[in-house]
Amino acid sequence: MLDIIMVYILAIAIFLVIYHHVLYPLVLKKVTKNKTNIPPIIKNRHYIFSADDNNLNCFSIIIPAFNEAKFIADKIRNLSFIDYPNDRFELILLCDGCSDDTHNIASQTLNELACLDLNYQLVNFKDNRGKVAVLKDGVAKAQFDNIVFSDVSALLPVNSLLMLDSHFKNPAVGAVSGGYQFVKKGTVGEQYYWRYQSMIKARESSIASVLGAHGAFYALRKSCYEEVPADTINDDFLIPMNVIKLGYRVIYEPRVVAIELEQVNLEQDMSRRLRIAAGNFQQLVYLLPLLSPKYGWNAINFASGKALRAITPFILVVIFVSNIYLVSVHYVFLSLFVCQVFLYSLVMLINLFHISPQLAALKLICYLVNGYWVALKGSLKYIFGLQKKNWTKI
Repeated sequence: MLDIIMVYILAIAIFLVIYHHVLYPLVLKKVTKNKTNIPPIIKNRHYIFSADDNNLNCFSIIIPAFNEAKFIADKIRNLSFIDYPNDRFELILLCDGCSDDTHNIASQTLNELACLDLNYQLVNFKDNRGKVAVLKDGVAKAQFDNIVFSDVSALLPVNSLLMLDSHFKNPAVGAVSGGYQFVKKGTVGEQYYWRYQSMIKARESSIASVLGAHGAFYALRKSCYEEVPADTINDDFLIPMNVIKLGYRVIYEPRVVAIELEQVNLEQDMSRRLRIAAGNFQQLVYLLPLLSPKYGWNAINFASGKALRAITPFILVVIFVSNIYLVSVHYVFLSLFVCQVFLYSLVMLINLFHISPQLAALKLICYLVNGYWVALKGSLKYIFGLQKKNWTKI
């Protein structure tokens, strides 16, 4: 009897992994195959004032900063070149207890000739309270009806606000998420993963809403902003998901690509991935109500994508442990166990000796296995309360 139970457990666990990585993307592809979502036409201004400018939405761009001396000047200069009427957007720069020269550099840059026309608020908080608290203060200071959140280290296209404006003319849209790209290309596995994620986001957006947003650049109606718990890790996921709960759509706009300037070393990347993994598990706990059938495709997408991704590390553990129990039952289970041991050992050896695989498939496997290993550790850190709650520079 126990053997049968373990077989069912193993079969269900394997199915969930296959469904998340293969079947769900195929379902999205099938459902969106005949959908013709025509993106709004963007009329470029070319920095020339016209009467149509008076019909443009107004935006408050909120930029939280913690020890961003390296990038803050470039960010401000980048925003000074945004092709949008200066009286229809403002910058809210929030220095969260920085221990470097971020505030002074920001102040000096705002006085440069190219930046003099910017409508801005520069706030220097004495204490480092964390990103969530700073975002809350930024929204409270916002003068306009639409909020834009953007990271200091991400540069924006000059027509980014024009693209946002075209979406917010639709009253059903509550938030818009842009695309994301690193200045320096990552590994083959990373590149494949980001292409895969972009495809999933586009298809989710076409049938319902994209789940979450890129913290580098996303926008929402101020009326849709809901405070998130102070210990929130992935705020750029939870805030847009609250918009969905209010009944609005969250649109993915791949034509707005934020360029990430910051390059991290291996240790920083590991810390970042551990934090994101902890956040993935946290957001699953916070957003369980979104699994309700009343949310339609949003519930299906959340369950099939983000929710399953958060628990996949534990599913892989279940597969391995149940497989150990069944090794002596049938040669099929022995073969599966040998394959698992071989695969994990291979990835471990590649990591240990810093080998760069030549086969694209092997690179992808290494990226996924390493990713889920980090996700398991990050999730356990959150479960056991070991995740740091203060905002640290990663």
